[in-house]
Amino acid sequence: MWQHQSASLGTHPAVMEILSERLAFWFLRLNGFLTTTNFIVHRDDGAGQHTDVDVLALRFPHRIENQIRPLQDYPVLVDATRVQLVLAEAKMAGCGFNRAWMDPQFGNMRRILAAVGLFEGERLEQASQGLYDAGEWSDETYRVRLLAFGGRRNRTLARARMPQVPQLLWRTDVLPFIHERFWAYRNEKRHHQQWDEDAKNLFRAMLKHGDNVEGFIQEVRVVE
Repeated sequence: MWQHQSASLGTHPAVMEILSERLAFWFLRLNGFLTTTNFIVHRDDGAGQHTDVDVLALRFPHRIENQIRPLQDYPVLVDATRVQLVLAEAKMAGCGFNRAWMDPQFGNMRRILAAVGLFEGERLEQASQGLYDAGEWSDETYRVRLLAFGGRRNRTLARARMPQVPQLLWRTDVLPFIHERFWAYRNEKRHHQQWDEDAKNLFRAMLKHGDNVEGFIQEVRVVE
């Protein structure tokens, strides 16, 4: 529904630059997630960091925003029966995950989930192993999953390692969705004095181009 076939970059100057993790943050936030960036897991011996999560996000199953015209969230992110915990990696270029996430010998999936505090005991071990094996674990109440954001798809991840992990591309998934959300609900979303400058600039870019999604996409440059 939301996938958009974007044209080439061309020579149009960008009105804004936005860090990849900040764009992922706002995409998830606009989809009803409670979000935080740069979730750091420190070493127990105080000697540095084990790893970090670009965006850690939590979404509840009965989310409804706007009682008159309910917002339609990105379908891949909707789960009407379970609480979702998302660990997202955001890259400017190709989708993918750092070795510190993927290699079980580092034990970082368990450390991240333990730091979040959603599970303990056997459930903690099962969820951690599920993330290593398939990029997702769920039971009747909870769903934990990895998300990969980037500029292009990772074929190895898609075909071999974790085919069910969503790969969300800036120009065909993320920016078209943000444009549609802002354009369709522009009267509601224009009241946003609490937003940071990234979101305000995205909204300004939408206003500049109106319903022209391609023009909006051309205005935004994703950086790291």
